[in-house]
Amino acid sequence: MTLASPSPSPSLPLPHNVSSRLVSTPDLTFHILESGATPAKPNDRPLILLLHGFPEIAYSWRRILPKLAQAGYHAVAPDQRGFGRTTGWDTRPFKEVDLHSFSLTNLVRDIIVLVHALGYRSVQCVVGHDCGAITASLCALMRPDFFHSVVLMSHPFNGSPTLPFNTANANDLQGTGVGTGTGTGTGILEDHSALAEKGGGGGAEGSAAASGIHEALAQSGRKHYKWYYSTEEANSDMSSLTLEDLHRFLRGYFHLKSGSWAGNQPNPLKGWTVEEVVQMPYYYIMPLHDTMPQAVEKHMLDEPSQGKSSYSWLPEDELAVYVAEYARTGFQGGLNWYRVRTAAGGIYTKDYDLFAGKKIEVPCSFISGAKDWGTYQEPGALEKMTSGAVCSDFRTLKVLDGVGHWIPQEAPDEVVETIIDLTKGLA
Repeated sequence: MTLASPSPSPSLPLPHNVSSRLVSTPDLTFHILESGATPAKPNDRPLILLLHGFPEIAYSWRRILPKLAQAGYHAVAPDQRGFGRTTGWDTRPFKEVDLHSFSLTNLVRDIIVLVHALGYRSVQCVVGHDCGAITASLCALMRPDFFHSVVLMSHPFNGSPTLPFNTANANDLQGTGVGTGTGTGTGILEDHSALAEKGGGGGAEGSAAASGIHEALAQSGRKHYKWYYSTEEANSDMSSLTLEDLHRFLRGYFHLKSGSWAGNQPNPLKGWTVEEVVQMPYYYIMPLHDTMPQAVEKHMLDEPSQGKSSYSWLPEDELAVYVAEYARTGFQGGLNWYRVRTAAGGIYTKDYDLFAGKKIEVPCSFISGAKDWGTYQEPGALEKMTSGAVCSDFRTLKVLDGVGHWIPQEAPDEVVETIIDLTKGLA
């Protein structure tokens, strides 16, 4: 197994009260950013853990960390497995990497191991954005004793797996003419459909695969970005860019998914049909034969500001951090997360079946931008959270006008306020 090894990296341009260090654990050497640590009295403050998305790194929480420290917390943001300056994960080529090391339960294990290494036995709040929200939600689902609350951003929790039910009695029931108890005689088929919808715990991706939407999208000249990200070509399409082209691509990618792009006018999707999903921009439902850089470029060609309207929350010197990090590491570590969740048959998500039917029990809040398509890309997920169907103690929903997908960077004050409001009063 080839493992990511340390390599010289330039210092990050951080706020004066945010520090960077490496933390060794049995599997990984985590790179973390933190604020609010008190060396004279280690671990005397409640711990808040901040988990980034794709294509992001711990640096994405640079504006959140010092604000949480000012509020009395020890705030920690790690580069997660496969990202940034965290090392020790499997970096073998596409066809050789052990994707089980990126399984859902292993990502939760990473966080629990890191917390212990930091000298804590619990986390006051685990906060996740984008695919980091998946890890955060699973942390809260799997270890409610350890993670006392959870804040999710941009990616609602779509529920734990639904497994085929009552199948052991199917033949006996059919042979005796006894119904299945659904009134339609299709209960077992419905249960199998529900399993497909979860994709073995993968959320709406399984629904898309089961419904044949990929073939229908192809006939319409489009494709789903998560399946593109799961292909062998995706990493080279983005990693082989020159520094100048990588800078232009990431500027466009961050800009187009933000509140700064006028083209973002999201609305809840009615279901996983071609007619519904093609409403989403090219960065989600891509032109069929394009790479992601090419898909981004098509939208940016007609963008009057050429991304400059995003400079207020992502100026050039801060964007340069992302460019330098991904030029150094490539994208495959993060892309492996998509491969796990979209693999046929859910072969890498079967560990999630252990939690079939379970709800998130700890206090939970959700915050997103009104111009963020990510909130709606899995139809019905947000409603499941707010109704209590998948979260038994849902507290607060905030949708911010004028804000897009990158809410920790676009609206840090509101994010901090949401975290503090949820955590105050918790034991």
